[in-house]
Amino acid sequence: MMQEPPLFYQELDLILRGAGDEDLVGISAVDGLIAAVVAGPAFIEREEWLRQIIGDRGIAAAASGGQTKLFVQSIMRRHDDVADVLAHRPESYLPIFMHDEGNIVAEDWTVGFMMGVGLRAKVWEKIMLSPFRLKLAPIFSVHTVGRRMMPDIPETELDQIKATAPAAIAEVIAELYKHCADRRTSSRRLAKSRSPLRR
Repeated sequence: MMQEPPLFYQELDLILRGAGDEDLVGISAVDGLIAAVVAGPAFIEREEWLRQIIGDRGIAAAASGGQTKLFVQSIMRRHDDVADVLAHRPESYLPIFMHDEGNIVAEDWTVGFMMGVGLRAKVWEKIMLSPFRLKLAPIFSVHTVGRRMMPDIPETELDQIKATAPAAIAEVIAELYKHCADRRTSSRRLAKSRSPLRR
């Protein structure tokens, strides 16, 4: 049987947003979530982070095929692409940002990234208490909660960092991926050891 081609990112965005064009849960937010999952310090099972996007009903529907399965496969294609690029060609990584009248908008992407951080907040605490935290300023400067996580950087400086954030975020994610490699591997090994044996 011929496999259906994955959906384009524009199609995914329309499906995610539905009638609410102003909703932040679009493909850019999903891409930010994927970046946090792939580059962050903790291994997270697919179903757990997908649940943030489509909920339990969506995961159940995807298992039975149809449009939801194609939708999930298309999101997983982006996940796998990001993982491959960060592992082998980190300089080629590009986030999916929104565009508004010629301007790059990073806010939606950071919403998704912060969702990913929230999935393993305790593990991320170690990064936020380390000097590496300052490297994440371009991401956190764009998000309201993220700005509160950088109390030692003046608001005026955060505003300056935010102005150039879209151009800096790709490199930040590449550095984050490398910085968290050992923790992520240990986390994955631990998660697999706790998984029930499959027959």
